[in-house]
Amino acid sequence: MKTLKLRNSLSAVTIALMSLISFTACQKDANDGTGGGGTASTSIKVTDAPIDDASVTGAFVTIADIQLDGKSVQGFTKTTVDLNAYRNGTTKAIGTFNLEGKTYSSITFVLDYDMDANGASPGSYVVTTGGVKHKLESTGSSITISKSLTLSAGASNSLVADFDLRKMIIHQSGTGGDNYDFATAAELQSSVRVVAESNSSTISGKLNNSVAGTGKVIAYVYKKGTFNRTTEMQAQGTSGIQFKNAVSSAEVDVNGNYQLHFLESGDYEVHFANYTDLNADGKFELSGTLVVTGTILDLLNLSLSAGITLTVDATATAILP
Repeated sequence: MKTLKLRNSLSAVTIALMSLISFTACQKDANDGTGGGGTASTSIKVTDAPIDDASVTGAFVTIADIQLDGKSVQGFTKTTVDLNAYRNGTTKAIGTFNLEGKTYSSITFVLDYDMDANGASPGSYVVTTGGVKHKLESTGSSITISKSLTLSAGASNSLVADFDLRKMIIHQSGTGGDNYDFATAAELQSSVRVVAESNSSTISGKLNNSVAGTGKVIAYVYKKGTFNRTTEMQAQGTSGIQFKNAVSSAEVDVNGNYQLHFLESGDYEVHFANYTDLNADGKFELSGTLVVTGTILDLLNLSLSAGITLTVDATATAILP
């Protein structure tokens, strides 16, 4: 009888311990930001990389829906944004949402080409000098970025979507009134990247440039080892995009300053290209890349960790056509 009582007592203790472990594990899963069960306050912002067309004064994109893992973000309302107005680290917040704290595998932006947030037509368009609107559309209306995005429950999260206008928008030659369009649906998928703002970094600096003359210079940042000059100077893909594989880009201002924002941790290299308006049509054509030497840091070997700003000053010594 004593033996039976002892066995029963041990069984009860074992069951209690297992229940405690299971409860603790469930509590951890529900609050670790990856297993769900908690609310993650999440701001979604947009920014852009510049377009290489001086005649473009505005680039309006209407976002009709935002989806995480294919499910619409509750609380989001249709929004029209002039992406051309948000450069060099400036962003436009398009909403703060209470989402489930967990890791998502994709985010989708659904665009409206026909009607903007105020019910006016068109929904997405370019504005050129003189206030002329050019409707933008493509063969598909959604842009999906497949990426692991962890939203932490009980914390403030911020996602930045970087729309690269020079990859998104193509110039159409001809005598018609509508001279711009979106790139193909397939190419649009690689024109937007999304980063967690708290984990992003910046490369900025000043380019001493006495060789380029008039025109403008664009700084392109690449993952280390991925830049091939011959390939990148060519028009790639159906839409003829140059420097297609750049992670991001930024225009060098009249004082030589440039800023490349929202870069994730990793190793990078920076290259500079010179553009000139050869036929006075307001559109800049590529005239070559600059031979550049870093003042202190090697532009071909830049390491970034989360939350830093790396200052990379440089001097241009020649132009390679």
